[in-house]
Amino acid sequence: MSTTPNESVVGSRRLAMTLPRLADKKRLGEPIVMITAYDFPSALIAEEAGVDIVLVGDSAGDVVLGYGSTVPVKLEEMLMLAAAVRRGLQAPLLVVDLPFGTYEASDEKAVENAQRLVKEAGADAVKLEGGGPAQVARVAAIVAAGIPVMGHVGLTPQSATALGGRRAQGRTAERALAVGRDARALEAAGCFAIVFEAIPAAVAAELTRLLAIPVIGIGAGAGTDGQVLVLHDMLGVYPGQALRHSKQYADLHGQMLAAIAEYAEEVRGGQFPSSENTFSIAPLELEAFTQQLGDV
Repeated sequence: MSTTPNESVVGSRRLAMTLPRLADKKRLGEPIVMITAYDFPSALIAEEAGVDIVLVGDSAGDVVLGYGSTVPVKLEEMLMLAAAVRRGLQAPLLVVDLPFGTYEASDEKAVENAQRLVKEAGADAVKLEGGGPAQVARVAAIVAAGIPVMGHVGLTPQSATALGGRRAQGRTAERALAVGRDARALEAAGCFAIVFEAIPAAVAAELTRLLAIPVIGIGAGAGTDGQVLVLHDMLGVYPGQALRHSKQYADLHGQMLAAIAEYAEEVRGGQFPSSENTFSIAPLELEAFTQQLGDV
């Protein structure tokens, strides 16, 4: 058996995050806090911690599904993960990635799959990668269908191979201007916010000032309107992964390993379970049971 939180614990009494409130945060210079989550308990913690946006990213492919990249992630997997996160959230805005292969083919397919994330998983908005003409068209179509879209430029993991690997983007004037053009095109297409990933801090700061919509950075310096980190990176779930763009705030790998190792040692040594971890039966009932055990 396991314990589960009752409904009174799920969520907080904070005002729900909305697109106008996000826009106000940029206007007022209030930093936006965004974090990834891929399951119900992580969503509960993000809710209680008071973050503004929770992203169910296709980074789940690397982080929780064991694929090694985001490319193999299926829409059905995103639907399952996002629905679990939805059940743990009330106040934060829930944004869900459209995974690779679910929006590139046509506007119609992009809208259809975005609608599934909203209808079946409870997403408040969707996110897609890239700022080329095709992606801009998809954004415009999804927005026209009434679904908010968050953009994503710079390092776009779904197309990392074409970018020469997972490396910083916009490190020359030409490439920085290209990132800027992509961002402006996504803004014009109707994105309510954009993620800047692995972009030089000075470039990101200039573009953030240029854009009217909020910019959420990851590896893009402190000059953006907000920050996003992958939950498992910041909590140290995987050992030995010191990522330049991230910061480890805890060592959950070490704590979990120590706890499970202690459990295993107690089971093998006979210390667990103890009387405190077991249930009892009245002596007369036990006697009646043993006398009739042969009839079982």
